[in-house]
Amino acid sequence: MTIRKLLKRKVARDFARDKSGTTAVELAMVAPVIITVMVGVIELSVAMFINTVVEGSLKDASRLGLTGQIQEGSSNTQALVDMLNEASIGLLDLTTDDVTILVYENFAYVGQGEEYTDLDGNGEWTPGPYTHSDGTEYPDGEPWVEVNGNGVYDEDFGVAGMGAQGDIVLYTVEYNWNFLSGQMIPILEGIIPMRASIVVRNEPY
Repeated sequence: MTIRKLLKRKVARDFARDKSGTTAVELAMVAPVIITVMVGVIELSVAMFINTVVEGSLKDASRLGLTGQIQEGSSNTQALVDMLNEASIGLLDLTTDDVTILVYENFAYVGQGEEYTDLDGNGEWTPGPYTHSDGTEYPDGEPWVEVNGNGVYDEDFGVAGMGAQGDIVLYTVEYNWNFLSGQMIPILEGIIPMRASIVVRNEPY
């Protein structure tokens, strides 16, 4: 065996045993995962903070109607939105379309609607005229159980407005929180649907 071959073998053996730089290689492999997890934790924490802020500020904002400080008018919802946006320290830009205010006769009706028979199995009430697969015609839509006597199907018993003294009012805020690192959750395209609500009874005023 020539000296050249011996040198090549020695160099190859020394190179295989040399562990210098392995830490840098391992870090390069692990760093993307660590950074992704850290950013995800930060993003989730911010989203939870925002949701907590919205819930708290919604409670404070609902007192505008609860105590009768504002009554029926075009500025009611905007006043609530302004309070919510201010409380979010600029992280949210809500509009009146993101806020829903519904009045109910009693607490049992909150978020509820009239029961119906889902004849077509699509998971929602089908308005009329509707013809079932067996040929039966339903001019008023799928059968439902009339509760409030208004003659129409009510998906939700709530009526838009601030209500009067003693009324039950549901305040709901629905908005999308945009993750700054949206590519990390491609299924949701970086958008997380958020929702906050509170039910109150208007005080005498």
